[in-house]
Amino acid sequence: MKNKHLVLLFIITLLIGLAVRRAPWRNDTFFQASLLRLDTAKVQQIQVTLPNQPVLFLLRGDTGWSAEQSDRSANVSADLTQKMLAALADMRSIRIVKTDRADTLGFTRANAIHITIVHGEAQKESLIIGWETVENKQAACYVQLPMHDGIYLVNNHLRNTFAKALSDFRNPTIAQFSPSDVRSFSLYRQNPDSIFFQKNDSTGRWESPAATQNYSSEQVNVWLSKIAGLHDLTFADLFDESHASESFYARINLIFESGVVPLTLSFYHFRPMNVPEEWPAKKPDPHQLAPFVLFSSQNPINYFAFSDTLLLRQIISPF
Repeated sequence: MKNKHLVLLFIITLLIGLAVRRAPWRNDTFFQASLLRLDTAKVQQIQVTLPNQPVLFLLRGDTGWSAEQSDRSANVSADLTQKMLAALADMRSIRIVKTDRADTLGFTRANAIHITIVHGEAQKESLIIGWETVENKQAACYVQLPMHDGIYLVNNHLRNTFAKALSDFRNPTIAQFSPSDVRSFSLYRQNPDSIFFQKNDSTGRWESPAATQNYSSEQVNVWLSKIAGLHDLTFADLFDESHASESFYARINLIFESGVVPLTLSFYHFRPMNVPEEWPAKKPDPHQLAPFVLFSSQNPINYFAFSDTLLLRQIISPF
């Protein structure tokens, strides 16, 4: 080979090397593979830590999955847990990301979502979820694997799947019924005395054996509609149910058609003695400090903060 050809080959090689060094993809190494080898049937626990939130524990039990956070618990639907497990099992890397600025990818204390998976014989896998993005018009997300000491761009958006708190699993139901199905009701109050009314199917009016007056179906239906419309109330997690009997304010019992379970709504004062001994580290939601608390027999594991005192008077003293 002539010298001029060798020189030309050297120059071409040099130019290719310089181009590769300056190429924009140099910091991104292509590495497509499944990142977590999980047998989803053996996953016993998923721990989710969001910024400024207590750890959320998702636990597999004999009857299904449950969620626990700050000494409260709730059942978790099979569909939701299957979605989470599938996202972990199907997580594949698009490429390895080389960067000295992990904070720009969402891996800061204020943004990152930390996940720990316990499976098999108490084996653990952990990952940190950063920002979501789009790669080649496909959903993608930055993930850090501490055990691998690397950052990966992976398929699919993951933040919405795992950005959960206990409230996302708790049942917000207060009262589900149709006013037309109610056949009788009783109302127990501290003052005045208790009342009982039953619907007269012949006249359509509501009558009480102990009262001379009666009420039209329209009047009672307006009242029942206010009860059926109770929703979007904050969970009263600061209420200590062990003091419920001391804080009783009023109770409503609704009796329906034969075969339908009656509904009981109980109202309690929320006073300092009702506050648990250990306050949460985080400042409580002001709505949790409402003057009254509501309990529904249709949702027996939760209490609700009731702050609308005008509506409460209309419900407790309807006529």
